[in-house]
Amino acid sequence: MPTTTDFQEWLDNLDETHIEEINNLYQSITGVTQMGGFSCTQNNNKQIFIKTDQNDTTLMLASGKAIKAFLDKLDSEYGGDFGWVGGHYEFVRAMNKDD
Repeated sequence: MPTTTDFQEWLDNLDETHIEEINNLYQSITGVTQMGGFSCTQNNNKQIFIKTDQNDTTLMLASGKAIKAFLDKLDSEYGGDFGWVGGHYEFVRAMNKDD
């Protein structure tokens, strides 16, 4: 599986960008874990590798600065009026509840 450091190229090749999937991606990075369809691992150099069935390419976040920049990009592009993924995800989830 090829690896890239290009955030936009990797995001453009995701099959699904619904807020629930983006929140899973965000949570997998911050927790360095598997969340939804995303699997995140970290090597001894603190580089993060994100894999998903939605994309044939692995995303490498090569430094703490790259990790922060990618999370900021997710917040900016998918955070809605809240400006952060978690807030927008919770809003959409609450709006979809069948109370």
